[in-house]
Amino acid sequence: MQIKVLAVGPSDIEDLVLDVGREFPELEINYVTYTSKDEVLNIVKHHVRNYEILLFAGSLPHNIAKKQLRNNIPMVYIQFEGTALYRVLFQLVQELNIDLSKRAINVSIDNLQKLEVEECLVELNIHADKLFFYESNMQQDIDLTTEFHHELWQNKQIDVAITCVGSIYERLKTTGVPAFRIIPTRSSVRSSLSQVLMEGKNLRQLDSQIAVGIINLSNMYEDDYLSEYQLQRRILNLQQILINYGEESGSIIKGPDRKEVKFISTRGSIQFEKRQSKEMNLLKEIFNKTQIKASMGIGIGRTVTEAEVQARQALTKASENQPSCFVMDIDGTVYGPIGNERQLRYSIRSDNQKILDMAKETNISSSTINRILSFCDIHGKNSVTTIDLANGLGITTRSARRILSKLEQASLAVITGEEQPIHRGRPRQVYSLFS
Repeated sequence: MQIKVLAVGPSDIEDLVLDVGREFPELEINYVTYTSKDEVLNIVKHHVRNYEILLFAGSLPHNIAKKQLRNNIPMVYIQFEGTALYRVLFQLVQELNIDLSKRAINVSIDNLQKLEVEECLVELNIHADKLFFYESNMQQDIDLTTEFHHELWQNKQIDVAITCVGSIYERLKTTGVPAFRIIPTRSSVRSSLSQVLMEGKNLRQLDSQIAVGIINLSNMYEDDYLSEYQLQRRILNLQQILINYGEESGSIIKGPDRKEVKFISTRGSIQFEKRQSKEMNLLKEIFNKTQIKASMGIGIGRTVTEAEVQARQALTKASENQPSCFVMDIDGTVYGPIGNERQLRYSIRSDNQKILDMAKETNISSSTINRILSFCDIHGKNSVTTIDLANGLGITTRSARRILSKLEQASLAVITGEEQPIHRGRPRQVYSLFS
């Protein structure tokens, strides 16, 4: 089965990427073009769920997607290596009809390392009187980069502009600036596709890891008002739901018994990194058809025993906020609640000395510190109320208040304001964390 790859880049590189891609029969590449940086994110969001790996034709679309997307899908980009610069310098000599070994030249360059450019010039015996490098974060603003080149040209500080971005090249040409576009060589495309293939094989290997799920059914028999017939119908409905899930996911189902259901599957069939989760839909269906408020823990491991140990830990976290599903990965990373638009991702282990120091100073576990940091990262802010923290971590407001109090005592949280509830009530204190 081929590895599905979504390639995103400008149209003038499409034929090159697809042509080199034919050398990799293991890859199924779909190339989607963009004309402006604003289109990159929409393209990726629209297509990403159908692909295993993202390939970007250059660092511009790669950096945009990496900064904005909260997704664990592997991302690779085609680098503009030294050989690509050699080709541009050769074109420059031909088109400008100048002997660069005898005459110095002034150049503006973006998106390349200064050392790499200088080494190429030395190797080609080309003397550059002035080299101007765009050093800001050009990946985020094409307008500023274009203006950088154009102003240098207007002020007669450069003879030529060299860019790695197609849209910048087109703009410079329309304003009369002598511009040259660096495009990747076949060897750099080939190198990137080799990396894509390696990432794909690693993914397939990860997908074969064992996953064990445990569904807590402890409250299935707690409804005293149910007659024996009603209880049997509940059990039959539950069995039918589990059979359908097992068939759909390719899982081996064990149970249900009086307390729980276990199933054995593979990592690849568990959608714990996606918003649409079969597992969370399973819990919802169980509740809708049986009125059982079930919780689920899923563990990933190298063996069934290891995966079940992880699943038990995940179930403990899920049981605190029924009905919900948590996953414990093989490396101790926790995901959850699964299916939540802003599910947390944090580690129960930590070798980060700063986090360990925080945990010791506050008497809060490093796992909880990691959860709070994940919550702040997902929401893009460090200001929270007690209610915010309680909802975000899936804990009681009392527990959230106790955590904030400990952080405040350790000078890791400061009250910075108040928030008035929509309905009547006392204003909520707003805390600024880790500032």
